[in-house]
Amino acid sequence: MLIEDEPESLSGMRTAVETIQDYRFIVLTSNHGEEALRIIEDERPDLIVTDIGLPGMTGLDLAESVIGSGYHPEIIIVSGYNDFEYARRGIRIGAIDYLLKPYRTEDFIDKIRKALGRIEEEKLKKLQLKNQETFAQIGTRSMRDEYLVDLCLKPTMLEEHLYHRLLLWKLEWLANQSYTLLVLDTKGYPDGKPPGTAYSLQTFAIGNIVQETIEPITPSILFKDPKHRWVLIAGIPDTQSLCGELARQVARYHKIDVAIGASARKAKFEQIHEAYMEALAAFRIDSLSEESVPVREENRESELWSSELMFEWIRDHNQEMIVQGVHSFLLDVLRRDSTESREDITRNILNFISEIHLLLSKSLSSELEEIPIRVWENIDACRTLEEYESVLSCYLSDLSRKNAAPRMNAIIERAICMIEEKFADENLTLSTLAEELSIHPVWLSQSFKKETGKTYMDYLTDTRIDRAKQLLRNSNLKIYEIAEAVGYRDLQYFGHLFKKRTGQTPKEYRYGK
Repeated sequence: MLIEDEPESLSGMRTAVETIQDYRFIVLTSNHGEEALRIIEDERPDLIVTDIGLPGMTGLDLAESVIGSGYHPEIIIVSGYNDFEYARRGIRIGAIDYLLKPYRTEDFIDKIRKALGRIEEEKLKKLQLKNQETFAQIGTRSMRDEYLVDLCLKPTMLEEHLYHRLLLWKLEWLANQSYTLLVLDTKGYPDGKPPGTAYSLQTFAIGNIVQETIEPITPSILFKDPKHRWVLIAGIPDTQSLCGELARQVARYHKIDVAIGASARKAKFEQIHEAYMEALAAFRIDSLSEESVPVREENRESELWSSELMFEWIRDHNQEMIVQGVHSFLLDVLRRDSTESREDITRNILNFISEIHLLLSKSLSSELEEIPIRVWENIDACRTLEEYESVLSCYLSDLSRKNAAPRMNAIIERAICMIEEKFADENLTLSTLAEELSIHPVWLSQSFKKETGKTYMDYLTDTRIDRAKQLLRNSNLKIYEIAEAVGYRDLQYFGHLFKKRTGQTPKEYRYGK
């Protein structure tokens, strides 16, 4: 908490503090004593930095007011008064440091960093002490958690001795009421975080926040699975609100983006394994997705894909269905029980491409080339669901362009390739294309319509709109940036064309309305 009555000084203090990267924290500010007191009472910050001269009350009065039973924040006094009595009083009320104006920014940052270090060290000591005091409880909790993990990993029937064990741990509600199971962890690690202290601290931080958030919720239980992801079983019906609250609290206090997968609601104890597998599949999808919206398996979209269908879409040059099929295929891969790592995702994608190659080879009576090394590398470099979709869609679209049947006039094929390469050029016209191909524009126009069934302009527009649709669904570019990327400088005209072709505005298409 930074308290300073001069706005420029307060802004400078905040900017200086926010350069510190060693610790995670949030910064509160105020320029009035009474207002600061109210904020402190609500937020109870660990560190208070206050000027002495404040409207409403002095910084020393404020410090004396907030220190009490159960709350002893670290306090740094900042003052323009060169009087030892102020320093003496500050020390008497518990201030850890005293900074005299004018001071160097580097000195100020150094004092803040040292104070944050002491706070972290003190919290760690308290945690260690608490762990020592509850050592006996940990053994019991460990046995309970191992039992719950077993329930997640394999189907288990409810027998009498198992029910007695649930009673012992006050978990009999798992056999008596419906529940939802959630899997949570840091976003971007669908197969579990790597080993290391930093990642262990993330797991610990997430668990602390989740435990505090669900404390008022009865019944609920939190434990870790074999890959140190948090598993939460809760009996409340509104799981969607709970997922949103958990994500917000973790982001607020620890600046960690969490992925959350939720199962459908279950009514039987024997369904815990099924619930875990559903939540884990949903978690993998959310962990790889750029959007931070927990996925619920009961709301999963209908899947439309197979190798045979994809072969037909490639052969028919159906760009829209290729993109939709890739999306459905990848969701299916992430939902499979056998998908446990990124290597599994890569293997499934390459197997899928190999199946497509085989079908195309049979259709063309000639063997296709091996999957290019660059495709392997691009897939292996993917880190999000959107990246996987983009790489696979682009490769299959490229296959479609190269192997679409029937074969057409070689000059028109060249024209189509040039359109695919240069569609983003707003100056790409029938005349410029004809000039590059060394043919007459009229002949090109007539032949193009005969071979493709479309006019040159319709084909160019469809190509641009198809690419815009991919970018709307698979990128974070703004709509005006997408318009420029596909060859339209006039955003209004782009919107008009897009709606005419798709029946939706670009914004409606992006959000699936």
